[in-house]
Amino acid sequence: MLKKLLLLCVIVAFLAAVPVLAEGAKEGSAKTQIVNVASTFPDDSPQDKGLDLFKKIVEEKSNGRFEVIIHTGGAMGNERETFEQLIDGSVEFGANGSGDIGQFYPEYFCSEVPYIFKNVDQFWAYWNGPLGKEISDLIEKERGVKTVGVVLRGARYLTANKPIRRVSDVQGLKIRLPQLESWMMAWEELGALPTPINFSEVYLALQTGTVEAQENPPETILNYKFYEVQKYLVKTEHIFSAARFLMSNIWFDRQSAEDQKMFLDAMKEATDYANDLTRDGDAQYVKQLVNDLGMELIEVDKDAFQKAVQPVLEKLGREEWKPGLYEQLQKL
Repeated sequence: MLKKLLLLCVIVAFLAAVPVLAEGAKEGSAKTQIVNVASTFPDDSPQDKGLDLFKKIVEEKSNGRFEVIIHTGGAMGNERETFEQLIDGSVEFGANGSGDIGQFYPEYFCSEVPYIFKNVDQFWAYWNGPLGKEISDLIEKERGVKTVGVVLRGARYLTANKPIRRVSDVQGLKIRLPQLESWMMAWEELGALPTPINFSEVYLALQTGTVEAQENPPETILNYKFYEVQKYLVKTEHIFSAARFLMSNIWFDRQSAEDQKMFLDAMKEATDYANDLTRDGDAQYVKQLVNDLGMELIEVDKDAFQKAVQPVLEKLGREEWKPGLYEQLQKL
């Protein structure tokens, strides 16, 4: 009799616990999912503002099922590290320049070589055309990283502590460059002395005189305060830089069809918004750097600079790039 009573108590206790367990399971299924965005771009940049819009749209449309956390300024790693995290799915979205293409697919690293594009129209003809689609498709197929947006960052300008007005003024110029062989080849052809330095160390290198020049879009020159350690802003417009919003397919493939559409639609809105901000961005940033922050703007003969680096472009086309790529670029 005692055993039956004990068994009855156990059964009653178990049945009483079932609703609690079921409620706990229900709460767990509704748990907010974290979506990390690893961005190599700084706070308040057009790219960051676009990602802020992405965050707002996703969190509102998902009714809080997703929380988007944006890690700016390379907080989760440089371009290579960000790309590798997207490959293995340890982050969901990323915002890179084109450095990962240069490192993983050098035979396609043509869009950000000095004077390959003469203007913005050629930039968009590349990224919105078959060449941009080819490299994006290849990266997705081989690495599982999908390009979900391209933002024009603007043209890259040279900054220096001595006036650069003509090609001959570049002779012997100690310029900081990223570790990209094609860029160093181009600046060497112009007569400069390229020095590869990590981006995080550029300000100090300019401040201490380790190098006397660097090159970046006006937005970057402003946001990273290079105007504090550089006097001249030289309108070389030697590269039209892209920011790329990227997504990990390992993560994306686990989402429902409805959520996949939500994320892609939100990223398209974010990309369009960021491009609206950068449409006239260079002029606004240059005005601020010159009028408000005291840099001196120098106009140069871009045709003369482009002609000077032509031998490098032809050499890259013959020896480094995918066969026929240089000829396709010429048609743009």
